Amino acid sequence: MGSWVAIDFETANEHRGSPCSVGMALVEDGAVQRTESFLIRPPEFRFNGFNMALHGITPAMCQDAPEWPAALEQILAFADGRTLVAHYAAFDMGVIRNACDILGMPWPDVRYACTLVVARRTWPGLVSYSLPFVVAQCGGDPWDHHDAAGDANAAAQVGLAELGAHHVTELDDLLESVSALYGHIDPNYWAGCHSRTLASSRSTAMLPTASPDATFDPSNPLYGRTVAFTGEMSVVRREAQQLVVDAGGSVAVGVSKKVNILVTGYQDMTRLAAGHDHSGKYLKAEQLLRKGHEIEIMSERDFFRAVRSSNAIDGHRSTAA
Repeated sequence: MGSWVAIDFETANEHRGSPCSVGMALVEDGAVQRTESFLIRPPEFRFNGFNMALHGITPAMCQDAPEWPAALEQILAFADGRTLVAHYAAFDMGVIRNACDILGMPWPDVRYACTLVVARRTWPGLVSYSLPFVVAQCGGDPWDHHDAAGDANAAAQVGLAELGAHHVTELDDLLESVSALYGHIDPNYWAGCHSRTLASSRSTAMLPTASPDATFDPSNPLYGRTVAFTGEMSVVRREAQQLVVDAGGSVAVGVSKKVNILVTGYQDMTRLAAGHDHSGKYLKAEQLLRKGHEIEIMSERDFFRAVRSSNAIDGHRSTAA
């Protein structure tokens, strides 16, 4: 049976390079054998209210926590050369790279896989591929989401369920089963974990409304997809729509067969139709899903994680880092 480490980061603010907590789960012999988690003093010691409301970690809690160099050393010691696995690895591996960049540190040498990439190929048609939905698909129990240790353990359980669904025991065979490639980071270069089909699907077409400096990433969950929004967001709706376009996607006002993702913000119950606890757009998305149309319902948090995912499918380290 393979041996690997599931990992999850929580961040202090909107930037990926602000880790304030990490959770890790060591998987051996088909089960989680050991877990470890600890707080981190982020390289830029700045916390915002949105992130603190999600995970409950405050500046006072991280004041005397290990700084990033010591934290990374501890993470690598726990992994001990094993493959890292994350649910939304583009985000978590970006945390590692960006935190190193802030301090001018070399990137570590790691190989990684993404359970979200595998889940899309393993269980097509889920209403959402955020971690709670995939854990539910696997028959897992509810847990304290946004707790790094709990999320790492949940990602480990998803990875084990994916191995079981494809009747394999090694990550190599799992990725081969879904036609996906490992991601890699080394001191000078990185490549994302993605479907093999994405490697040949780069498009040079620029959307006319994209920002001049937008860089499209074919492995980003928003790339090439049409996104609609429902509910109140933590940013102005127009700003959220611009983020979609700058990621290579397009936006729609309503939900139709052309929409691939519905992002759900806060729902004011007083504004919903009598007898409903979801918006009309949400109900329409569920209706389309039942009819076999592929549409995913995504939380605001996962939307912003998608926005902050890697800005290219691979790349060399900037000489300015």
